[in-house]
Amino acid sequence: MFVDNFENQSEKIDSESIPNSLKKKWLETATKFLKGKPYQDLEWEFSEGISVEPYYTKDENSDFSYLEILQNNQLALNEPVSQPRFWYNQPFIQLNSLDKKELEKVNKEICQVLMRGAEGVLLDLRNIELDFFDKKTVEILFSEVALSYCAVSFLVEPKTQNQLQDFSKKYIDYANEKGFELNTLTGGVLYSDLLAQNNEFSASFLESISESKDSFHPISLQLNNSEDEAQDIAALLLEVQKIVEKSNPAILKNIQFIVKGTDSFFVMIAKMRALNWLLIQMYDLYEVDCNPYIHSITTHGTDEKSLQDENWNLIRNTTQAFSCILGGTNALSVVTHPNEDKEKSKKWSSRIARNVSIMLREESFIDKNADPISGSYYCEQMTDKLIASAWEKFQKIIS
Repeated sequence: MFVDNFENQSEKIDSESIPNSLKKKWLETATKFLKGKPYQDLEWEFSEGISVEPYYTKDENSDFSYLEILQNNQLALNEPVSQPRFWYNQPFIQLNSLDKKELEKVNKEICQVLMRGAEGVLLDLRNIELDFFDKKTVEILFSEVALSYCAVSFLVEPKTQNQLQDFSKKYIDYANEKGFELNTLTGGVLYSDLLAQNNEFSASFLESISESKDSFHPISLQLNNSEDEAQDIAALLLEVQKIVEKSNPAILKNIQFIVKGTDSFFVMIAKMRALNWLLIQMYDLYEVDCNPYIHSITTHGTDEKSLQDENWNLIRNTTQAFSCILGGTNALSVVTHPNEDKEKSKKWSSRIARNVSIMLREESFIDKNADPISGSYYCEQMTDKLIASAWEKFQKIIS
């Protein structure tokens, strides 16, 4: 009713006076419907201490030209596609053991996924003892896989930095032996537990990685999801600074940023855009010839509603994936939906998870624009406020 009433009144406004009077007219109409309540009741505090109004005009977004750098950063200039926007669709594939039959089964699954629309894979190796992940294992796992033309990432649980380093080296050595150009390798290593909780990497570990010629990402820094979005970004910037100071700027080419999706659609978009913009500035200051690499992963609910109705998680995954793509992710992994433990059901949920990204590209056409959010007054206001707040908090931390 409020929107209909406003639209009817706005039709009476002289078209020549719209730029100056539209917001004023909207405020007058809003005041009537508030019936004495403060206008601040319509504002939304989407992050701690940061609020946005419910309505903005072009005049209020005239100073956001600095965000255009996000458009250039998202252009698919070095990717084998004709569209301006590209992201790697990397479905989850789980490896349960190092048995030869299991390795051959997973290799077949990798090849099938790549032939059915995905541009990469995220191999879940959390059930595998990494010390036994040897050269022969890698050869079977990636038989007939052209590593230069797909993104390969690993989800692991290394116990030490040396174990992480050795694991990454095995993959790089295999690619090198097979004749793949190391600077064309894409993907990385995602990890949790010990290393995810403490990113105090040793100088020797960082030095060995920074000296490599490949563009693989064995270092993962995860963006937290708290109620203070700006603080989350500031904390991640601090981790980047610590790593560079302990090593050298060349290490930036081997760092990937892990973002887990949330159900807050607009906040997710603004948070990723703000993070991306600030990282671009940091990379420029360090004078490195590479862009930030962000790998987004959706999440699913474990509540009773989610477990009983897998379509509930399908909708959740789709909206999370959508917001991550609009936010500027470089790679996307959509989790499979929890369901009955049946092989047929497992295959179905894996297919759906893989096709979410394909559907958003082929049917929503969001790859036809380098930055679909550009020009959205609402999202750009949120991005601008998050950038300012995150940078201020980062400055306070390092001062």
